[in-house]
Formats: sequence, structure tokens, C-alpha cells
Amino acid sequence: MMNSKGIMILGIMWILLSPLWFWAENTAMGIIWLCAGIIELLIALIRHNNGKKKK
Repeated sequence: MMNSKGIMILGIMWILLSPLWFWAENTAMGIIWLCAGIIELLIALIRHNNGKKKK
């Protein structure tokens, strides 16, 4: 299982790489990557905040 930092890095990478799909004229894949990156960042932030509360 990945920790919150790993998920956050993955989410940022997906968000930063999503414009490449738009540039390659594959807008559907670009939107999917952008949404997945945002969801990954939200999951990472929730897991990070839950980890802080438990300590």
C-alpha cells in the first residue's frame, strides 16, 4: 500500500502530464488523466490529514 506522499506524487505527475494528451489531440484521455490526478490528490490529502489526527 502506498503512503500519502507516494499517492500525492502520482497525482501531481498525472496532472502535469495530462496536457500531453490534449496536445496529442486525444482530449478524452487528457480529461481522464486530469480527473484521476485530482482524485489522487484528494485521496492523498485525506489520508495525510487522517494520519495526523491519529498521532
